[in-house]
Amino acid sequence: MVDYDVACQAVQDENADPCLLALIAYENPDFTPNVASHPRAYPGLLAWIARFGNEEAKKIVMRRLSTESNPLSISSTQEGSVSYTPQQAMEVKDAFVQHDIAKNFPELRKYLAQNPNCYAELIEWLANLDDPQINEALQKRRAEEGQDPTL
Repeated sequence: MVDYDVACQAVQDENADPCLLALIAYENPDFTPNVASHPRAYPGLLAWIARFGNEEAKKIVMRRLSTESNPLSISSTQEGSVSYTPQQAMEVKDAFVQHDIAKNFPELRKYLAQNPNCYAELIEWLANLDDPQINEALQKRRAEEGQDPTL
């Protein structure tokens, strides 16, 4: 567990390690507003905070995403919830966000299967679902990569 004093120093350090910030947010929920405000909080961490953080932290994330230019803009569908667009599912590079989409947004899995940035284990998991729409997307992906689409 991250020591309280270390957490206090990290959230005040503009050069704090983003991985340490993620660990602080996970282990110390009271710090999530501080982490959400931190300039080194990366899009995947902000998405996690928007989904699991306290109400104050969720508001900070939504305010940041509405005012900052960010490669992944998550949108609020209800108070405190997030959603992704099909385009984001096809382009997101952050493995945490890919995992979140796969786990919590089954309607976007077919788009995620088309994402060239998906990690191999996720592609394998999607293939094992044996969903016709996902299978079609995976065949298209394989064809675009020059692989045998029947694999």
